[in-house]
Parts: sequence; C-alpha cells; structure tokens
Amino acid sequence: MSEPRTLQADRAMRLDVLLAECCPYLERDALRQLIQSGQVLVNDAPALKPGQYLQSGDRVVAQVPPPQDVPQADVFARSLQIVYEDEAVLVLDKPAGVSVRRERGEPAGLTLARQVAEQFPASAHLGGAGHGGLLTQLDREASGLLLAAKTEAAYRELKRALKRHRIERLYTALVEGRLRGEDTITNPIGNVQRTRRQLAVTREGRPASTYFRVQRHYKQDRRSYTLLLVRPDTARRHQIRVHLAWYGAPLVGDRLYGSRRQLLLEDRIFLHLGALSFPHPLSGETVRLESGLPAELRSILQWLNRPK
Repeated sequence: MSEPRTLQADRAMRLDVLLAECCPYLERDALRQLIQSGQVLVNDAPALKPGQYLQSGDRVVAQVPPPQDVPQADVFARSLQIVYEDEAVLVLDKPAGVSVRRERGEPAGLTLARQVAEQFPASAHLGGAGHGGLLTQLDREASGLLLAAKTEAAYRELKRALKRHRIERLYTALVEGRLRGEDTITNPIGNVQRTRRQLAVTREGRPASTYFRVQRHYKQDRRSYTLLLVRPDTARRHQIRVHLAWYGAPLVGDRLYGSRRQLLLEDRIFLHLGALSFPHPLSGETVRLESGLPAELRSILQWLNRPK
C-alpha cells in the first residue's frame, strides 16, 4: 500500500536523486514509474520527468510503497574488480553476465551500478539516481573496463571529456566472416519499430562512428572468423554490435544481431573492452589502463589456432 511522503530539496538537485535518497530501496525503474504515473508532485504540480531539476526549498510529495512491499534484489556474489582508484576516479573490470544498470524488461537483480553505490555511497547518485557515477557502459554479455567518478566535480569534468571524444576505448572483438584491412562505419543507429530491445542502422537514427582494424584471421569447419581491434568514436547503445552486424560481420556469440545458433560461445559475446585512456579530472594527465582477455575468450582463440 503506497503512502504519501513529503520531501524538501535542500540544494539544487535532480528529482530522481531526491527520491532515491529518500527511498534507497526503490530501483530506477520504480522511481520512473512513480513519476510517469503522476504519483509525484513538485510544488503541487505533476512532476515532468526523473531528470527534472529542483531548486533548494522545492516541495515534493510522492506516493511511495513501504520497503516491505518492494521485492528485494538477489545477492550479488562477486566482489567489485577494481583496476584503478584514487580520490576522484574509479575504474572497474566488469565480467560478462553482469548488468551495469537494469534494463527495461530485465528481472530485478543487483546491478554493477547498485554495487558501486553500496560500496561508495558518495558516488551513489552521481549522474542520476542509482547511476553510481558510471560514465561508460558495457552490455551485459560483454566484459571489460568501466570508468566511474567519485565526486560531482570529477563527474562533470569526465562527462565533458567524453563529449569531446577525449576518452578512448579499445575493444577486442571476434566476428564471423573474413574482413580485411581497416574501415570506419559511420551509419546512424536508431530503434527498430515496435521493439526497444533491438537497434539497427536507420536513416532517422543518431550519428554513430565505429573504427575497426583487422588483427588476425581464423578458419574452422569451413567458417571464417576475424579478430578485430575496435574503437567506437561515439557511445550509442549496442553500437559495435549493430555496426558490425550491418557490415556483414556479426560478433561471435551475438544471438540478437547474429545467428541464433552459436557454435563457439553460448552465454556471452566475444567483445572485451581491453584498453581505456582518459584525462584525469584533477591533473589533466592521461591515464591508460589495460585488461587482458578473460579466460573463456582466450580459450576460444587457442582452440581456433590449434594445429589442424
């Protein structure tokens, strides 16, 4: 049973951040649904959106469920794999199978963002309610390095660097088919009609640019595979997967954009963010970090490279 809660902003802040501070047991989707269903009022007027900015003294009335009526997330067994940490920045190495944030339609679970928020409470709502200060994103089925800020000032500075393309991400990808040389795919990416889960190259989509360079070729059972170094110059959801599938070289393991019958990988895609560089928000000096291929991906390459 929902109950009215009256809140007051004590500083300039986002509406969803105020609600998350008041009700930390509610996930982002639940907060969004409260606002969209008209159950949140700001100064007696219906709230506009989760990211609506409040001024100090603004009054918010929200109909929120008590904690006992909210399903609790499953316990997340893995600990955070921290690659780099100082007073302003946090870099994590995410394994495949872990969601950075809960996607629409996914069951409740302890996401990486929520785990960061629990371990680093000051970062909990940087970038929005429950965002955990994370500035980069990885698909659930992919692995690799993730960048997060630990302070508001660091978040703003790194966000500017991201918009100015000063944060470089280099991926290792194994794709179906035999590609040659290097190329840059610049096709826009947008939603597929009637579905929010899948994206595609569309004329009406948002600008996107993905550079790739061939590293090595493999052959198995008359099938060709190519190992690529991939650098996305924009940050669209599923960008690398969509662009390479459109190019005719879907990622190995990608059932959404490639073949539903995968012979080499069953529970993840062959995509790993192995190198990350960014200007440090305090010193301005470039920080470069690397992450080796996970064992399950190394074993695929070793098997493809075995004497035949």
